[in-house]
Amino acid sequence: MKQVIALFFLFLFLNLKVQSLRAPNPVSIISSPTNITYRFKGTESYYTSWTMKYNSSTPVDVQVSFDCGGASGGFRNCYLITNRPMSRLFGTTASTFCAADSTGQVCFISMETAKIASPINVKFNGKPSTNGGTVIVTGNYLRLISQQLNIIQSSTNATIKVIGNFEDPKFDCNNLTLLFPPGSGKMDLMFDLVKKFEISYASPIINSILYDQNNSKISISGDNFYSQKQLVNILFDGVSQNTFSITQNDTLIEVNDFNQNIGGPMQIQISVNNISMDTPYSYCFPPVLSSINSISNHMGGIVTIKGSLFNNDSGIIKVTIGNLDCKLINSTLNEIQCQLDPNEIIETNLNVKVNIGGCIDNSNLTFSFGKPILYSHSPIQPDDTTVTLVGINFGFINETIIKIEGINDSIIPNSISNDETHLIFNLQKLKCKPTISIVHNNLSSNSIIIQTPLFITTLDTPFVSNTSSLNIDLINYDCSNSGKVWSIIDSSSKNEITCSKPTNQPNSEYYSTICQIPPGTGKHIVHINYQSENASTQFSYMAPSMTSFEINNMTVTVNGFNFGTEISLLKVDFSGRNPQILTINDKKFTFTLLESDSNSPLNITVDGIESQSSIEIIKPTPSQTPSNKPIITPSPTSLPPPPPNPIPVEKTNSSALILSFDYKLIFFISIFHLIYKLFI
Repeated sequence: MKQVIALFFLFLFLNLKVQSLRAPNPVSIISSPTNITYRFKGTESYYTSWTMKYNSSTPVDVQVSFDCGGASGGFRNCYLITNRPMSRLFGTTASTFCAADSTGQVCFISMETAKIASPINVKFNGKPSTNGGTVIVTGNYLRLISQQLNIIQSSTNATIKVIGNFEDPKFDCNNLTLLFPPGSGKMDLMFDLVKKFEISYASPIINSILYDQNNSKISISGDNFYSQKQLVNILFDGVSQNTFSITQNDTLIEVNDFNQNIGGPMQIQISVNNISMDTPYSYCFPPVLSSINSISNHMGGIVTIKGSLFNNDSGIIKVTIGNLDCKLINSTLNEIQCQLDPNEIIETNLNVKVNIGGCIDNSNLTFSFGKPILYSHSPIQPDDTTVTLVGINFGFINETIIKIEGINDSIIPNSISNDETHLIFNLQKLKCKPTISIVHNNLSSNSIIIQTPLFITTLDTPFVSNTSSLNIDLINYDCSNSGKVWSIIDSSSKNEITCSKPTNQPNSEYYSTICQIPPGTGKHIVHINYQSENASTQFSYMAPSMTSFEINNMTVTVNGFNFGTEISLLKVDFSGRNPQILTINDKKFTFTLLESDSNSPLNITVDGIESQSSIEIIKPTPSQTPSNKPIITPSPTSLPPPPPNPIPVEKTNSSALILSFDYKLIFFISIFHLIYKLFI
């Protein structure tokens, strides 16, 4: 019992002693990599020794004492002395210290209240990735006093571990490897209990960018993008992008719904938790060239380049064509215009390059001087062979030819205007509407179809009495299309006729259609409508033809064919008069013979078409009259017999055929008549 009471009073004494001894409060701490000097006021407490510990129960095998000496000039300098290298000096807040003043010495005071040397010469070899990783930190006195040796305190409460074993004699406290968890932004690290050292996670890095214009998406490959989207800010030329995703272990950002129509450089800045990229990434949207016009090398002119991803800022655009600078005139998002001077040399296939703020197109577009372009041609009148072409870059007459598709021969122009926009040449009628192009100094233009007027012709003569076929040739036919031919006769819709689809028969010079012509007589106009084009030509029904005649009681019956059936359309010329027709059908007609008629040729026309032959009508003599028998004149052998059904008779330029009686019979009658006169 006496011992317990004695220990109690000893505890109270020591506690009162500690409370009466203020913790050392150095005026200054002077640190170097090899020593630490504490400076105290001469009348205040000072350190005498430290007891370093891993934790409350495990001491560190190290001796730390102080060489203080007496006060001088009102101050006392205490030099730290240890049996270990400074790089192996470490401890935790479980460590204790001994202190002394004028009243004596007190030990085993917690280091939490001690003022010690803070780390010096602290350097980090880098920044941790937002995915986490290691960073090496160097310095002095990094673990002199800490809450836990293997954990570095941080302002974000992140768990940052020290890799290594402090008990290892080779472990260097001046060279620590720190393991950071995934994170972002800035933080303060405290290697002791007081001083803070700022460090941040690594800045975002862009390695490459892929723009998918079809899907309106930009893919940004890089690192340190972090996974918490709300902490990530993406700026394209200062404009924030909100529709994006972060994938592939924080290394890929995909910005969706992005439509870019401006070419040139774009500045991309990414920040993660207020940590921005060290340098903005400049991505080029190169212009896309789709077409370029050609200009005359003789005159120069304005070159127009069409495409996309151009720029309205003409100050950052440069156009080069081959080795020639094209002076910029105007620029929009889809078109660039620049001026080229005349060039004596006709250069072709020159590379075209458009530079927008350092972003150069990747196209293979080329430019050629003097490439002709056809726009149109002037309207062509029927039977006119002159064609005027309208376009540009036609050159001079000695430089240019006209080519017709499917025809080997070339056509030389009649003339070309001074501004090379109009060209005149002669074009003959052809089977099809011609497709033509211009060749100027071996540069071919586009092709156009010359809309030559449709022209038709026919040589056929339809039957008078039967429906027959009329073959019609179509000249300047539109061979690229096919359709129904609509046709009428004499501009009357009541006379519509049926025609076949045009065809190109073997060895035929033109396309042709076959129209079914109703019976008729005379000359008519057939009108053709095909593919909105109209044309017309004249055709004639078969000419009438007489083969024989007979006389009975002064009535003359003429046999043949193609006489028609209309009395009013038949005109007869005989013996100086026009006899009145009594009856008519397609194969014969009749009229009355007068006493005053003389033997003479008989000529007829049917609806204005003359017969192909004439016959000689010889009146019967008086001796023949009482017999009351018809006088029949057979067909001469020189005329073909009429067909059972009327068939066409070929046109001929031979003289009209003359029908007569047999010469012997005529001679006999003449002698008999002479003898009769002598004896009566």
